[in-house]
Amino acid sequence: MSWEEKYGGIWNLRLGKGDAVLSEQYRPDIDVVTVVVRRSNGLLSAFVLRKGNDPQWRMPFWHAPDGPALVETEDDANRYFRAVFGKEA
Repeated sequence: MSWEEKYGGIWNLRLGKGDAVLSEQYRPDIDVVTVVVRRSNGLLSAFVLRKGNDPQWRMPFWHAPDGPALVETEDDANRYFRAVFGKEA
């Protein structure tokens, strides 16, 4: 996947061989993106992407500061996202 501008930041989500994005949702109220990726082994990775500044670039980069959570279902991913944002499931 190449670099592109999305949601006001530089997007460069790297997928492994056989991985596919299942869902992507921008949350403008808190300026984050949630992404669920189906991995080639059948499990899911749930990412919370936040903007990070780099002085050599004019736009921020989207990155996952905490790395992905490994989950089994999309419901598990949504439960993880609610926990990250401080909402009880």
